[in-house]
Amino acid sequence: MTRPLRQDAAERRERLLKAAEEAFARDGLDVPLHLIAEKAGVGRATLYRNFADRSALVLAIFVEQIEDLGRRTRARLDDPDAFLWFLEQLVALMMTSAGLSALIRDLKVEAMEPVRQGVREAGAEALAVSQAAGRVRPDLTVEDIRVLALMLGAPSRAVVSPEDRIALSRRSLELALDMVRPQGGART
Repeated sequence: MTRPLRQDAAERRERLLKAAEEAFARDGLDVPLHLIAEKAGVGRATLYRNFADRSALVLAIFVEQIEDLGRRTRARLDDPDAFLWFLEQLVALMMTSAGLSALIRDLKVEAMEPVRQGVREAGAEALAVSQAAGRVRPDLTVEDIRVLALMLGAPSRAVVSPEDRIALSRRSLELALDMVRPQGGART
């Protein structure tokens, strides 16, 4: 069982995540980790105490982004189209994190479980809300969220130009939204 971090340690970890996310977005994935530590106002030892390597740091950023998506989705549960909004936000997140996903592609399957679980949890309540409102097919399950995430994430893993990646992501979203709506055709 993992003990919760002390408040000061948790704050340092959050500063590291924020600094890393900004640095990766601004300077690319090869930014030296010591610069991230400096930006966060901590030493290298603190960085490595929290994140064993670059992949662990990127994975933590993904988990944080998914948790944020879950919070934002829960705030919209009064909207009958909450699940459709969730899928749109998931694609937007994948498009902005395309480079990050390339870095963790080689992680062991078990290491990605927090991301998979987070995506399911982030969309589960929205799925129920949209199904109850008749906006989403009644036969979709929480496990289908993972299938949709894999389908929608494919363009962010494609080796194409950024423009093509955006076009493919948008088209994937259009097709997925059509598939999840009731008129998209029910499975037999």
